[in-house]
Amino acid sequence: MPSGRYPSFLHAGTRSLRKNDRFRSTFADERVAMPELRQPNFEREKFIELLLYFAKRGVDEGLVIGSTKLNKLLFFADFRAYAKLGAPITGARYQKLEWGPAPRALLPVRAELVLNGDVRYADSEDWNQILKPQRDPDLSHFSDDEKFIIDEVFEELRPFNATAASDYSHLNSPGWHAADEYEDIPYETARINTARPPEYVFAFFRQLHNLAA
Repeated sequence: MPSGRYPSFLHAGTRSLRKNDRFRSTFADERVAMPELRQPNFEREKFIELLLYFAKRGVDEGLVIGSTKLNKLLFFADFRAYAKLGAPITGARYQKLEWGPAPRALLPVRAELVLNGDVRYADSEDWNQILKPQRDPDLSHFSDDEKFIIDEVFEELRPFNATAASDYSHLNSPGWHAADEYEDIPYETARINTARPPEYVFAFFRQLHNLAA
């Protein structure tokens, strides 16, 4: 997929339904150009404080939050905020990796926090590098709506270990499926609804199928 643009696609056609008549297909050989995708501005301080918040809650509440689960918490907080509020919390760029979405900023920011003494690695045999914050996060950077989403995401992923969080991100991130490996996941994909449609939708299409038979 070219960077910054969805590929154009062939508009195969439209279908119309007359009363007591069969479907008629009208095909249009039309190329449709998709709009440019805009990358939100990265708010580094908010990213740092959000990382610290998730890591500290994990330590305080006896949860194991290594880098894999931390990646998913950050991803879902930003993408859910984009879907619900119209803008992400931190604006970080998330790339597609085998184990799910991951913010490109995590490794350099984490190294900086360790160097500054704001976090240290926990004494653990876990390969996932658990962080222990050495200071409280500054939550003044976040609006009330953002705080609600942050806590909502934390509770949603609370029961998951690293593997389960990874699997969950595969099931609930259409953008992860759309992107190629190491490619940025567009924020616009946060608006794709993955929930099962209500039963009346299935009933409607069953009715259309019977009319077309």
